[in-house]
This record gives sequence, C-alpha cells and structure tokens, in this order.
Amino acid sequence: MSYHCPNFAIEKIEYQMKNVNHIVWADLIRVIAILMVICIHCSDPFNVSPEARLNPEYNLWGSIYGAFLRPCVPLFVMLTGMLLLPVEQEIGQFYKKRMLRVIVPFIVWSLLYNLFPWFTGILGLDNSVLSEMFAYAGESPSQTWDSCLHNILMIPFNFNTYTVPLWYIYMLIGLYLYMPFFSAWLKQATEKQMKIFLSVWFITLFLPYCQEYISSYIGGTCAWNDYGTLYYFSGFSGYLLLGYYLKDRNKLSMKKTVVLSLILFSVGYAITYYGFRNMTSQPDITERQMELFFYTVRPMSF
Repeated sequence: MSYHCPNFAIEKIEYQMKNVNHIVWADLIRVIAILMVICIHCSDPFNVSPEARLNPEYNLWGSIYGAFLRPCVPLFVMLTGMLLLPVEQEIGQFYKKRMLRVIVPFIVWSLLYNLFPWFTGILGLDNSVLSEMFAYAGESPSQTWDSCLHNILMIPFNFNTYTVPLWYIYMLIGLYLYMPFFSAWLKQATEKQMKIFLSVWFITLFLPYCQEYISSYIGGTCAWNDYGTLYYFSGFSGYLLLGYYLKDRNKLSMKKTVVLSLILFSVGYAITYYGFRNMTSQPDITERQMELFFYTVRPMSF
C-alpha cells in the first residue's frame, strides 16, 4: 500500500473525476471488496479455532459473516481483468510497472511479519502473545532467531503461519506473469471462444466437491500427476477473463441485471452458509474440508 500527501491525493482525485475513462462503479466495487477483506480477517479467527467453532454462537455468526464476505478475492481478480486486459504494453514495461508496485511492499511486510516473533522474544514477552495475534500460530510458537531466519528464507517459496493474508500476493504475482501471454490469445479470441473457455472454467469450480465426495483423483490426476483434464482451464485466470468479458458485454437491462445478481448472490450465500456451518461444527474436520464450501462464492461474485 502506498501513501501520498493530501494535496497530491486531492489533485489525483480531481484528475480522475475529469478523466472520461474513469469508471466510478469499479471504484465502488473495489471499496466494497477492501471492506470485505478487512472484515473477513476479523471473523476468520473464530472459524479457525476448534474450540471457538464448537461454541454454537461463534459458529453461527462466524458462518453468517464468513459466507457473506467471501467474494472479496474474486471481485479483486475480476477488476484486475477488467482494467488491465488485454495488456497493450511491451512485456518488460508491463512487468516493471506492475511487479515493482507489488513486490517491494510484499517483501517489506513479509520481513516485518516474520521478524515480529523474534522481537517479542527480545522484549521478554511470552509466546502466548503470538498465539493470540496469529490464528494459525499454534499453541507454542517459536521466538528464536533460527525460526525467524528460516521463515525469511522461505519467503520466495510460500507464506507461513505469520503471513497467511499474503497468500493473495503470491497468486497476484502469478497472474501478472501470466497476463501478457493470456492477452496474446485474448486479442485474437472470438466471443464464442471466450464463452467456451468460461463455460469449461465454470465446470472446474465444482471439481473440489467431486474430489471430496466422489474420488480424490479426478480427470487423470494421481500420485504422480497433479494436472487433470481440465487443469488448464482452472484457477483465477477464469476470473480475469470474466472481468474482461463482462465489462462491455452486459446486454441486460439494469432491472434484469439487479434481479439476476440478487438470485446468484442468494444461491451462493445460502450454499456457502449452510455448507460452511455444517463443516465447521465438526471438531475433527481438516483445513481443506473447512474451506470446501468457500468455493460456492463464485456465483455470488458474478
């Protein structure tokens, strides 16, 4: 996140208001998604702890809020696709502009998060402070420099228990790397081809349920192959394309758009709420099972 002096911020807002290409409703969606992210990180700790989940009141409200707030990440990715696709810049210029905006603050915050446990040890604080502040830290998190250094060295590979919210940045960097190549196809793709891609991608949204309730291996996946039949249509790339596709192709009236949106949101919310509440009410579920019904936020995002 970057910070600017008030005068510059005001000038920037005034410039954007005069810019005919400025999309006000996109800003509104971005603000809503930001608020969702903030709120969901306040409610998630009640869903992570088995003790909290077994409390009927915590389980109820954690499910109510958790189900309502889940569309935040798909909304962000759809906005990215809407605003940046197709990439018109030279690939090096695009990477330089986008990556620097993301990687520099990402490294700074990753270091601060991973140094924090060590700082608490230097200050003589009990490690229970870490358990209270970080929902995934466990009962006896380490405060040693060795653990801190190990976590820092692992930053290029993945997030850890102290940097869970930064999973999104790893995903976003991957999307930025992918977008110039995806754009090459997008510039040549017909509307029919985009619809076919989105249709197949939509089917992949249900694969996690097939893996949970039918077979853990689907479409040719096995112990030595993680890439099944529809793997190449799956993931957040579908949201990128969906955001781009919906930008100028909504031919429905405002009334029909609102009605359809409410129906999709209601269906997605109901399934997410009831499925998530049922899962989290069981003390012995795995983390994967707990997250399973978050996939039903897709219709809510549309």
